Amino acid sequence: MAAEGERTERDYVTLLNSAYGERQKFFLKFSETRKGLRPTEVVDLVLASASAPEDEKWALFDRDALDNRDQDIPEAMRDAAKQGVQVALSHPSFELWLLLHFQQFTGQEGGISDTVVQRLRAHREAKGFEHYDTGSGDQGKGITEEQGRTLTDPDKQREKTAVRNARKLVGMCAHGGCSGRGVDHSAIPGPRTETYEQWTRRSGHAENCDPLKRDPSSDVWRLLVQLGIVEDETRSA
Repeated sequence: MAAEGERTERDYVTLLNSAYGERQKFFLKFSETRKGLRPTEVVDLVLASASAPEDEKWALFDRDALDNRDQDIPEAMRDAAKQGVQVALSHPSFELWLLLHFQQFTGQEGGISDTVVQRLRAHREAKGFEHYDTGSGDQGKGITEEQGRTLTDPDKQREKTAVRNARKLVGMCAHGGCSGRGVDHSAIPGPRTETYEQWTRRSGHAENCDPLKRDPSSDVWRLLVQLGIVEDETRSA
């Protein structure tokens, strides 16, 4: 697994390992990253860091219009599909996934995450996030112990809330042909085993849905379902 961010995504993967890994019998290996990786570089890093060909491979990146990555994302998605890499794309940013633990968010932000971060800081149940990303550069990013306890509080089951909210966003996609129901959560058989269209349907989005227009959305919910942390409620409904 690899991501473009150096802190928040890495800390979140560490949190998943510590909070759920022993119970669900998984361990996520997070590749060391450097600031400023392009989405295509994230996919390359996942492939280069895999311990074995059969390892499940995930790449995490977001749109972030400020980084001018719109041309790179479609290429990264097609590279990932060809190589059998799962992608968790967040639009506008990974912080949307954190916010979805506390509330739904449906505003189209065009790749700018200011409103998402403000809502995360202001939410009364988001204990520890009051000063998230308030410093310069990456200062204030990452996930602290207090924030981790807030996200994984077993009495609140916020991970279920986040999955439910993110899955609903798939069905609200502007494309109109997308649905988060009945998504295939099985492992990808291997490189060059699925067409791009087949690979895309794993996210619940339609075959020709432009990833740059999935605003807002976060595919991190699929990772939690695949790990067994949260059940896909649409399969038991």
